[in-house]
Amino acid sequence: MTAVSRPTSSNPRRDTWEPARFAQPRFTRVADLIERIARERDWPSIATLNACFAVELAAVGVRLVEAAKTKPALGADGAIDASTLYEVRIVDRGEIPTRTRNAHDLLNAVVWAAFPRSKLALTRRLAALQRARAAGRRRLPPTRTYEHDRLALIDEGGVLCVSGSSTWIFGHAIYEHAYAGELAVRGTAVDLEVPAIDELAANTAREAVDRRFAAVDPMTGVRGGPGIPVD
Repeated sequence: MTAVSRPTSSNPRRDTWEPARFAQPRFTRVADLIERIARERDWPSIATLNACFAVELAAVGVRLVEAAKTKPALGADGAIDASTLYEVRIVDRGEIPTRTRNAHDLLNAVVWAAFPRSKLALTRRLAALQRARAAGRRRLPPTRTYEHDRLALIDEGGVLCVSGSSTWIFGHAIYEHAYAGELAVRGTAVDLEVPAIDELAANTAREAVDRRFAAVDPMTGVRGGPGIPVD
């Protein structure tokens, strides 16, 4: 069983646009969002994704921008320019760097649409940590603190265990694995209390989960260890 990390984008199972792959249980809680893009005959462009998820992204003042994966740039003082770091760019400019024809980034966009408040809150935490790592340095340190590591794992492979009875996939890497047909993965478990969650309609429940997760410190609910199997 594979622990979820940052999958490579060279796997042809991820690089081929086949919307039929979304028709499996792991996409159930985001099925309404998937439906908006699944009609596309080829990979949705960044403009298409922004249009499809306009309401959700606008709720937290962000948008997707086409950008290749780049290394941090150096400022005039020779140290890392923090504004060029991925999370900092999102927080400061409202821009989510997104690669085209890339399953990892497309599914990150889906999660932003599903849990916009939680994604922004988590990104703010990560941006602060990245600023501290970069301060006065020409390159980022090779290791991260325990807090940084856990928050990054939540972003990539988080599974919200809500009120002890239901699970909500939060990590976009889990969705990417699912798109590729790779289901034997583990996720980083986060315990979260959402009162009366079982009494809410699907979309209302997802918004309730989003608002609650955005309002709490994720480190108080995150479990240690190697993670849990994803149902």
